Amino acid sequence: MRNVDKHTLIQLEDLDAVVDKLVAVFPTAAEAAEAVHLGSRSSGIGVKTNTISDPTANAALDPRRAHKQSNVKKARKEIKTALIATRQALAHLNLAADS
Repeated sequence: MRNVDKHTLIQLEDLDAVVDKLVAVFPTAAEAAEAVHLGSRSSGIGVKTNTISDPTANAALDPRRAHKQSNVKKARKEIKTALIATRQALAHLNLAADS
């Protein structure tokens, strides 16, 4: 076996380990991106304002939540791309093995 083939086998083992980590981390990340944390008004000095307080809208429009959701969306896209590329690699290997 050539050195480049040995290196490819090492990469495949690494890919396998990364997939296990993705499977473990993805549910937690997806839940965290959807989580809405409403602030409590249990402490501090009350302030009168002329606007209506809408904590649900504030949580939904929170830029931190949007950033987390954006990262999960990017991860979904990258996972789909990796799956397609992996399937294509398998198809090429099957063609090479059949020849």
